[in-house]
Amino acid sequence: MISTNLISSALERGIAVSPGIAIGPAFLFAKVSFDVEKISIDSKVLKNELSRFEDAVRRAERDLNKIISITREKLGEHSATIFEAQLLMLRDQSLYPEVVDLIEKSSVNAGYAVQTVMTKHRRLMEASDSEYLRERANDLLDIQERIIRHLRRGRILSAVDENSIVISENLTAADIILFSRKGILGCVTDFGGPTSHVSIMARALHVPAIVSTHGITNVVKPGDLIILDGIKGEVLVNPDEATLAHYVSKQERYSRLVQEDKTLVPLPAETLDGHHVGLQANLELREELVQLAEYGAEGIGLYRTEMALLMEGRALVTETEQFTHYLEVVEAARPNTTTFRILDLGGDKMLPMGNREHNPFLGWRGIRIMLDKMELLVPNLRAMLRASAFGPVRILLPMVSSIREVRSFREIMQNTMLDLKAEGIDFDPNVPMGVMVEVPSVALAADQFARETDFFSIGTNDLTQYVLAVDRGNDLVAHLYDEMHPAVLQLIQMTTTAAKAAGIPVSLCGELATNLRAVPVLLGLGVDTFSASPIYLPGIKRVIRAMKMSEGQALAKKALIASDPAEFRAVMDKWLDEHACGVSFFLEGKQTA
Repeated sequence: MISTNLISSALERGIAVSPGIAIGPAFLFAKVSFDVEKISIDSKVLKNELSRFEDAVRRAERDLNKIISITREKLGEHSATIFEAQLLMLRDQSLYPEVVDLIEKSSVNAGYAVQTVMTKHRRLMEASDSEYLRERANDLLDIQERIIRHLRRGRILSAVDENSIVISENLTAADIILFSRKGILGCVTDFGGPTSHVSIMARALHVPAIVSTHGITNVVKPGDLIILDGIKGEVLVNPDEATLAHYVSKQERYSRLVQEDKTLVPLPAETLDGHHVGLQANLELREELVQLAEYGAEGIGLYRTEMALLMEGRALVTETEQFTHYLEVVEAARPNTTTFRILDLGGDKMLPMGNREHNPFLGWRGIRIMLDKMELLVPNLRAMLRASAFGPVRILLPMVSSIREVRSFREIMQNTMLDLKAEGIDFDPNVPMGVMVEVPSVALAADQFARETDFFSIGTNDLTQYVLAVDRGNDLVAHLYDEMHPAVLQLIQMTTTAAKAAGIPVSLCGELATNLRAVPVLLGLGVDTFSASPIYLPGIKRVIRAMKMSEGQALAKKALIASDPAEFRAVMDKWLDEHACGVSFFLEGKQTA
């Protein structure tokens, strides 16, 4: 038995974006930041300076083509689109001509022009309300540094020590790809988020990764022994022998689980008594589509269309651009269903209208915005309906709180279908329309909503936040956030009971779906389908295939009346151990070696 203070003594915590356990020496990767001085260029040699810029761009193109080739070889065509987008950015019409114009009109050196133009655009992206745009700013920084490096005739700085854990303020997707050839064990960064290209690449390459530690580079020294827990989002530096032995055991057991999970992918998600459970994927980027087959997803339970809205790096994209994006998604998921969520703006997501609110999570967001902004809703809806002609599609409404909103949307959807039919555009006239159950009013009146919708999708992230009045992003109260609180589970039960009575399916797409302790309880409460990030699906399947529905129902009854969450977690750990799931060892709060 290892004491609690040893197991929980991580010096740094961050966001776990790629699961796994890594143990090894730290390699501090410090990117060289070029601060280019402004130099006046004589008009006689301006042509030569423009040639230097063009030559640097061509060299940067060769870099990216090499990285694209490596990515295709390792991960396939879909993953290479990240770098293909960077390749296009090199000659983007809002960047390349502006650099040329600054060199010519201001008679300045190419390096200064590149830094000035790209820094201006990057800062606009970094100041955006959109997490997606803020993270894409890293792509632009990578391009800026590539061009300046080649202007200085520098080399690509991606060399790292083999079998090390990379520690850095920030990394790019290209860094991860090139590092992977050196066999890095994992990576930890000060900044970044779960939707960054670094996170996507780390998951695709099965490299354990933690981002957003906000200071790991100030704590770790080169060669320090690092334990990276990509399951709990913890980093331990120079652990004692007992802690190291614990994590070596944890690493070995996790490796065995990963290998066993591969054998589960082609098997059905069925309980021991033959009850089939749907397992679908939550996605938001086309680069993730390759994971559908890799992890055995039965379609897409939630596709976040906000990313399609920003795929060109602009505030809004056209209907045609959205349709092209959705078509690729539908074709990748076919013959399984794709569930598109109507643009879910507001809250912690960007607002193209630039509104500011004192309490955005209780304000103008989700379906409330879309019903007020037909110029956003109609192109979004038309693009989804057009994609439905090429494979099964469902449409999901976010942040619903009243029946009136459902009725208003259905009327708009029917009128949109009439318009498409009049224009001779193909679509599926029977596309199901469902609602997100994330506001307590919907769960409390689930019987009414079930009569006017085709399916429910429970979003436990917001539902928990609203039920417990806890902002899960606020460190001062985050410890009060508990998705398995009896009040939350009671609302889930009310939702599933109403769905069963109305004969409509109900899925759960919040983070609770990835909590393996919760899986038996949720099945017992009547959830039909789990929708989660693809990498977590084999683990969910493992638990499903080790249980009977009657066991889930019995556990659900206990969970609904549990007065102490810690005690009930212990009950679930014991159950998981007894059923040979082999997963309780990796869950938060488990202390035994």
